[in-house]
Amino acid sequence: MEQHGNSNNVTGTEGHFKNGSSLTCHMNRENLSITKTASKLGNMAMIAIIVLFIANTAHAQVGIEQQADQQSIKTIYPTKDWVISDFVVTDPEFGAKAEPGFDNRSAFQAAIDAAYNNGGGVVYVPTGNYEFRSTQTATRNVRVRQGAEQVMKDFNYQYVLNIPSSVQLRGDWADPELNKGKVLGTILEVRVGKNAPNYNGTVESWWNDSQAGNALRTTYTSIADRFIDMNSGTGVTNLSIWYPEQDINDVKPYPWTLFQPDGDCVTIENVTLVNSYNGFYSAPSELHYVLNSYITALNTGIEVHVCTDIGRIEHVKIDPKYWANSGLPGSPSLAKVAGYTKANGTGFNMHRSDWEYVSNLYVSDYKTGMWVGREPGYSDTPNAQFYEIHIKNCETGIYVQAVNPYGLLISNSTFGTEKDGKAVYFDNDFKTSVQFNGVDFTGPVVSDGSDGVISFESCTFSNDSEYALKVNNGNVLLTQSEFKKPAGHVFLGSDVNTLKSVNSGYSGKLEIKNDSKSAKVEINNSKEYLFDPIPKNVVTDIKVHPKPASNNVLKVDLPRATGFNDDQPTADVSAQLQKALNEVKALGGGTLYLPGGRYLVNNPIKIPSGVELRGTWDVQHHTQSGGVGIFTTYTGGATGEKGPSLIQLEASAGISGLTISQLNIASDGYSAENPRPTPFLIQGQGPDVYIVNVTVGGGDKGIDLASYNTSRHYVDYFAGVLARAGIWVGGGAEGGFIRNMQLNPHYGSRLPQGGQGYPKISLTRFVQSNCSALKFADIKNQTIFNNFVYGSFYGIHFLKDAITGRNPGEMTVIGHGSDGCSYSLFVEDADKNTKLIAINSELVNTRTAEPVRSYVLMGGEANTSKVHPDAQLILYNSAFWGSPTIGAIINSGTVRFQQANFQRSGAPAIDNRGGKTHVYSSYFAQRMPEEANGDNVHAKLHTTNVSTELTNNYYISGFRENNTKSGEIYGSDIVSDKK
Repeated sequence: MEQHGNSNNVTGTEGHFKNGSSLTCHMNRENLSITKTASKLGNMAMIAIIVLFIANTAHAQVGIEQQADQQSIKTIYPTKDWVISDFVVTDPEFGAKAEPGFDNRSAFQAAIDAAYNNGGGVVYVPTGNYEFRSTQTATRNVRVRQGAEQVMKDFNYQYVLNIPSSVQLRGDWADPELNKGKVLGTILEVRVGKNAPNYNGTVESWWNDSQAGNALRTTYTSIADRFIDMNSGTGVTNLSIWYPEQDINDVKPYPWTLFQPDGDCVTIENVTLVNSYNGFYSAPSELHYVLNSYITALNTGIEVHVCTDIGRIEHVKIDPKYWANSGLPGSPSLAKVAGYTKANGTGFNMHRSDWEYVSNLYVSDYKTGMWVGREPGYSDTPNAQFYEIHIKNCETGIYVQAVNPYGLLISNSTFGTEKDGKAVYFDNDFKTSVQFNGVDFTGPVVSDGSDGVISFESCTFSNDSEYALKVNNGNVLLTQSEFKKPAGHVFLGSDVNTLKSVNSGYSGKLEIKNDSKSAKVEINNSKEYLFDPIPKNVVTDIKVHPKPASNNVLKVDLPRATGFNDDQPTADVSAQLQKALNEVKALGGGTLYLPGGRYLVNNPIKIPSGVELRGTWDVQHHTQSGGVGIFTTYTGGATGEKGPSLIQLEASAGISGLTISQLNIASDGYSAENPRPTPFLIQGQGPDVYIVNVTVGGGDKGIDLASYNTSRHYVDYFAGVLARAGIWVGGGAEGGFIRNMQLNPHYGSRLPQGGQGYPKISLTRFVQSNCSALKFADIKNQTIFNNFVYGSFYGIHFLKDAITGRNPGEMTVIGHGSDGCSYSLFVEDADKNTKLIAINSELVNTRTAEPVRSYVLMGGEANTSKVHPDAQLILYNSAFWGSPTIGAIINSGTVRFQQANFQRSGAPAIDNRGGKTHVYSSYFAQRMPEEANGDNVHAKLHTTNVSTELTNNYYISGFRENNTKSGEIYGSDIVSDKK
């Protein structure tokens, strides 16, 4: 791959003002010259033009207290945030032109490289059509086979643009859904790559799987050509990409449009792919994030390979209409595009991906809406949680080839097909678990799987085929599901093992055609087994993204370390930073912008109301991606960890786009085994505070939203590694959002190029025994969505509020993942009004130092008074796996498992020590020993006045119980077991 960047020299960094003025700085280590150009745009006046930018000079501690007032870049179309960029592709030093026939490859690459050399940032592309007519050549070194030996071999591929780490390419984007389908704004025209022979090239290769003890795998490495090569920590946002020479009457393959070859953190947001042949490819990688984007892809929309912890797809629509309705020259009719995609296309293609989070994905008019299965060359398969997936008018809605034992969780979705198609199809290789909850099917569900359990809870079946559900093998659970026709419900093929149904059918009757050899069929219809179905229409994001009311921007030049070296900043800029923040407040609010580099902040700062502190990032990022870093050795002053937070947010204040690192967390007598305790890094001190795209490369405590009432707080993509606390929320806050938190110890050990001063630290063992990643106390109407934590003592924790004294009330958690935790979900305090609903939870224990580990802990001790008997925890559509000693410990309250995959059950699976438990539609996949003595049971009661209901579950080794104190174990499974 061509190398970009020079640590000793940078040319052409430029500040852009609303009135069109610019100030260009040419700098190297020996000299500095400044030239200024100015122009007028209407009557808008320049606020100030004093600015100094810092080059990426090696070993530099640079900074002169000069600054510039300006305004954000003016866009034609609305944006969720204010646009700030030092690198505009059309500026003279880069020379891009929105003109027919002009090849923009070199100009765009020059702007991208300039941003990289300057420490990262946004490269802005104004409205217009930009043509690309040439390619560059790169080489990928691949570990391949030569006979029985392995060798490293180079393979060439073509690309047009390469985005190096810490750079984002951003345009001016019009949402086609709000503009009658029209594609407007910034449009990149790809006029190269037509019929490329290497459009999707792969080579058989070897690799060692770190997730499986470095086992040697055979796979296929992509060496395909691509339009934009996206390295770790990059983004493509707010633009459209169009292939003007593609012809629907003679479709030719083109290389992948957007390509993530490896690494962490690639973001695609507000992007329209007008008529890609193949859209976005990710492999092997972590932390891709595709959101709020629209795709017409003639072959494949999105394809994922070997993604670990975790990828996200959110609010993406894949549909032929985005080309047909684009209004661009030569756009074919919708009928023609749909005819092609229905015959050839796949919307979303997912091979091995660990914990993929997919929400609000819409696919229409494709041959296959979604395909889920094995990684080519070996047996590794994915697991995922899907929420609000809507597929229609496809020959096959979702094709499930194979899934790993942890399964798929699919909730509140719709799968539809045209006549003679299949809403869902299971291939013969399927033999594990897929769970549908609150899903509507239009068209048949057909399984040729070889084993496993397919479960349906609160689902509906509408179809014009012979049978709504046709199963030829394995096991099926139907719970409180409705068939819309009086006949043609279920067909059981010759090798079906079990069908269990509770309160399912048409008007209480389930019609079954049983051609099985020896299937066990159980039908129960009774009001005693009714329950509340999964909640619908849950809000998952804020309507209007937070930003300062004013578009004022104050860009400051403060002492900092720069360059691809391991230098740390030495000058504390706390006082200057606070002064600049106050100046922004005095201007009427706005954004204080920090250019790329590492800043030392050793004393608390307060971000005033109406002000945002912002770094170079518009997107989520990893420590390894560099950019703006705030380093600190602050320990809290005289009161230590009880002292003031380092960064304090007044009401309506925000922070975004930077990384924070505690330099002394494991020094001066402290270590990874005993990290330094300090105050929270960030504290909200009033309503409407926000933290967006902030990463912690190593710290003790993250975000405090519990010490004040921070109603309507907004946290989106807070990532990193924290020793003792992640995000703690309470104080009576109402209407807050906590979204896409991503906590993982590798944020402390994967460092940027040259190290860039970040301390390398591994806190895994300490975190697993000491950290509460997410704490929720007294809050109302809280949105808790798609958060993930690896390695915490408590993954998600509910408790009494230290400020208000009130217990948690009602709240809904969607898509929470706790991995490698000692207790994945813990309810410590709850009163009679507490009702906690969790949808699509993935709760995982690993072998930590703790002697007891469980997925769910309801109450800290048996019969605890801290959890009221009527307090409720309801888990819809969950997956549990790892190494628990006990599956779930119920000390008090009421817990409902409404569909769960207990891939590892624990011993016992449900240990009820003082509460009420209900288990429906669940799969106990771990084989228990033949003897049913001691704790090798699915349900255990310790005392009287407690109960456990087990209804419509599948036990791979048969049901086992241990009722030691004459409590009550009951339900349809007990009734059938006694028959």
